[in-house]
Amino acid sequence: MFELPNTPEIHRLALNIGAFVAIAYKDRYGVIPGGVIVPGFIIVLFLLSPIWCVTSLALSFAVYFIYKRFLAQTSYKRRTPMYILAFVSLAIANLIGLIYIKLGWLYPSLDSLSGTLLPAVIAFTLTKQKMNKVIRAIAVTTLATLGILTAIYLVGSSVFSIDFDVLRGYYSSKEILRIHYHLFQFYSALAVSYLFYRFKDVRSGGYMVAPVAAALLIKPISAIIFLIGCITVYLVVQAICQFTLLIGLKRYVVALFFSTLFVWTTELLFINFGFNILPFQGGNLFVIIAMMSYVNDSILYANKKVINYMVLTVLAALIALFVANTAVVYLTPPSTKALS
Repeated sequence: MFELPNTPEIHRLALNIGAFVAIAYKDRYGVIPGGVIVPGFIIVLFLLSPIWCVTSLALSFAVYFIYKRFLAQTSYKRRTPMYILAFVSLAIANLIGLIYIKLGWLYPSLDSLSGTLLPAVIAFTLTKQKMNKVIRAIAVTTLATLGILTAIYLVGSSVFSIDFDVLRGYYSSKEILRIHYHLFQFYSALAVSYLFYRFKDVRSGGYMVAPVAAALLIKPISAIIFLIGCITVYLVVQAICQFTLLIGLKRYVVALFFSTLFVWTTELLFINFGFNILPFQGGNLFVIIAMMSYVNDSILYANKKVINYMVLTVLAALIALFVANTAVVYLTPPSTKALS
């Protein structure tokens, strides 16, 4: 039976194809399929672990009902529900994800963390649009994305002999991007980000990408290339927006496409020139999402000194990492330290 390979290339194609399909569906029917990145992420999570994918979708409705029953208020600012839903989603999904990892049902990876915020993204859409329409939109766009992705893979591999599994082999011999104490970092960055939104009405680079940026910025080569990528994609997307008047979700999708293009191209250049380092430490989708989020919000809040808030949010993630490391060292028994 035919199966799509579980590779970084397929993940990236799925995310981008899904985003364009989601925008097309929204333009045609006026309904967002859970979020622009949702169709692609559903496919990625299914490739990572079918049970994790189904669980993440089920948690979307659980998080939504918890919010509606106990946390909803009519006085919230526009995006305040998303921050609340993210707090709830991270807690529940991380707990279940940890159980799945212990049971051997889920391999711990940076991309699998996508399932911890996906329920919040879908639940947020459910608070704004009718549930039956959102469910239908998610189903249609995910199937359409799968169909297009399958066609590209079959034609590309059989007709043009394209290898859709280049990056994974290269990652195996290099240092992989890891977010230590990720839940503590995500919560810290999310809290600081919400404070900026609450009092300054600015979103400082998405909801949970600061720990990813922090992990990249503490490595000199990764930091330089990530910053170059953000600046390059920002200039390209800003120029396109000026000439085409792209706004809203369409600008978001364009930023996603060029972020993917930059990350993918950079990695291939490093491979072809035989470098012994990995520019993004094997970070797959989260690096792309981080770059896209910073670019999109930099354009959206250009007049509100958003760069300062982005830096402070990343700093919050770094402080959380330092505090967690210090606490672990302090609480580790002397006998254990001696053995290590």
